[in-house]
Amino acid sequence: MALTSADFRRMIAESRGGVAQPASFLVVPDRVPERFAPGTRLPAHPEPREVRTIEIVWAPATAPSRRPGPWLAGLATVAKVLVLPVLLAGSLYSKPLYDCHKQKKYGMLYYGTTVQMCVSERLSERLETVQAFVDRQLRQL
Repeated sequence: MALTSADFRRMIAESRGGVAQPASFLVVPDRVPERFAPGTRLPAHPEPREVRTIEIVWAPATAPSRRPGPWLAGLATVAKVLVLPVLLAGSLYSKPLYDCHKQKKYGMLYYGTTVQMCVSERLSERLETVQAFVDRQLRQL
């Protein structure tokens, strides 16, 4: 069964949900005839010629798939898995580091104490308090 241009236009209009009839197709001649023969003022083609037409149908193109490649999906999964430990470690390390840098800026560190030594001392204090809290909770059970 052959599909005519009118059927095709009707099918496009129905798929768009339009209730109005589609506009008539655009007729464009495939070339513009010369009005006069070169070098003379005589008409180039006095006899009527067959005019060929081109019908242009404007249909929406399908959207390309935006699915990422498999390596990108794997990279996203690895990032999701590593985000929590990195945030946890960063939150534990950032406050002592900030405090020790602030103490050094104001000259409040003991003589010979470096920022790294201060941070290590603060982290060990924090881990001891967490361990003591866990021990107390386990004794209560």
